[in-house]
Amino acid sequence: MKKIIPLLLLVGLLFASAGAFAQEDHLSPPPESAKMSGWDNGFWIRSADDMFKFKIGALVQFEQLTEIRQGLARSANKPPPDKFNDTFLMRRANLATSGTLFEKVDFSAILNTSTGATSQSFNFFSDFTYNFLPTFRVSGGTIGIPLDMLGEASSRWFLTVEPPLVATQEDGQKLQTIARQSFGAPADLGLRMEGDIFDGHLNVQAAATNGAGFKSQNTNNDLSYGGRMQYNVWEAVDISKEGDFAWSENAKLSFNVGTMFEDKDAPDTFLPAVTHKWAWTTTGGAEFRWRGFALNAEGYLRDDKVLAAPGTLDVNNNGKLRDTGYYANGSYFVIPKKLEIALTASQVMREGPDNDANEFGGGINWYIFKNNVKWQIDYTNVLDYDDVAGLNNATYHRFRTMFSVMM
Repeated sequence: MKKIIPLLLLVGLLFASAGAFAQEDHLSPPPESAKMSGWDNGFWIRSADDMFKFKIGALVQFEQLTEIRQGLARSANKPPPDKFNDTFLMRRANLATSGTLFEKVDFSAILNTSTGATSQSFNFFSDFTYNFLPTFRVSGGTIGIPLDMLGEASSRWFLTVEPPLVATQEDGQKLQTIARQSFGAPADLGLRMEGDIFDGHLNVQAAATNGAGFKSQNTNNDLSYGGRMQYNVWEAVDISKEGDFAWSENAKLSFNVGTMFEDKDAPDTFLPAVTHKWAWTTTGGAEFRWRGFALNAEGYLRDDKVLAAPGTLDVNNNGKLRDTGYYANGSYFVIPKKLEIALTASQVMREGPDNDANEFGGGINWYIFKNNVKWQIDYTNVLDYDDVAGLNNATYHRFRTMFSVMM
C-alpha cells in the first residue's frame, strides 16, 4: 500500500501537468502564417518563402489651370494674343507594377500618359535594381542621371501643383522663354550605381545614359554621364518627398551636390539656329525636415557649348552659353498629415539680353485620405523678360488646382 500511494501521486501530477499544458495550448494557439497578399498603397502578393513579391498600383491627377496674361505684345499680321486662359486636363495617369525576384532583384514597370501645355505623351518606363549588398546596388533600364534633388522628387509629393520653374520651363512648350530648356536630367536608357558609406551618412550615385533619348538609338555613340552625393548630417531626408508628411520628431538635414555632362550633338528643338555640342551642369542644395516643417533649396550652373548661336545670345562671344538658376520652397503642416501650406520661389537667368524668368507663389494642400487622395490649390506669378515679339515682358497670373488619386 505504501508503494501504491507515491505511484498515485506521480500519476496525478502527470495528469495535472498535462491539463496545464493543454490549458496553455488552448489559451495561446500557435501563430497564424504570415499574410500572402494584402493592400498597402496598392495590391501586393508574395510567395511563401518571401523570395518573390509583386505589387500593382496606379495614379491619376486632374488639373485645372486659370491663367491671366499681361504685357503680351501683338505680332505682325496676327490676332492679339489671348489674355485669359482656362483649361482642364488629365495631367498624369499611370499604371505601375513592381516587385522582387530571389530577394536580390527589384523591378518596376510603368505605363504613363501625361498632358503638357501643348501636347500629350504616352511612355513606357521599366528598370531593375540588383542589390549586391544592403549598402550597394546597381540599376539599369529607363533611369535618370542622379543630378539634383528635384529630379528625384515624385509628382505624388510636390508641394505645389507643378514643380518649380527651373524644371518645368521649356522654350516653345511653356511659351515663356526663347533660348533653351531649363535644368534637369531627362529619363534615358542607361546604368546607375548607388552606395551608402559611413553608416549611411553619405550616399553616392553615378550613372551613364544613352544621350539620344530612350525612344531612339544612340547613333553617334556619345553618352551622358553624371553623379550626385548626399550627406546626411542627422537622419537622412527622403528626397522623393518635398514635404514632411511623416512629421519627423527628430530633425533631418541633408546636403546634396551633383554634376552632369550631357551629349547634345543635335540642333536645338526649340531654336534651330542654335546647334549644341555639349552641356555641363553643376548643382548644390540642402533639405531640412522637422515636426511638419520642410525646406528645400537648390542652385544650378550650366555651361552650354554651342557650335553656332546668334550673337545676341552669346554675348561673351566664347562659344558657350552660361545659365544659372535656383529654387526654394517650404511647407508646414498646420494640421499634421491633413492640411499643409507651402511657398515657392524660382528664377532662371540665361545668358543674353531679356532672357530671364521669375516665379513666386504659394499653395494649400489637403490630404483627404493619407497621401492616397489629395487636393492641391496654388497661385504663382511668373514674370518673363523676352525680346521676342508677342512675349515682351509678360506677366502670368496662374491659379491651379489638382485632384490626385494614388495607390
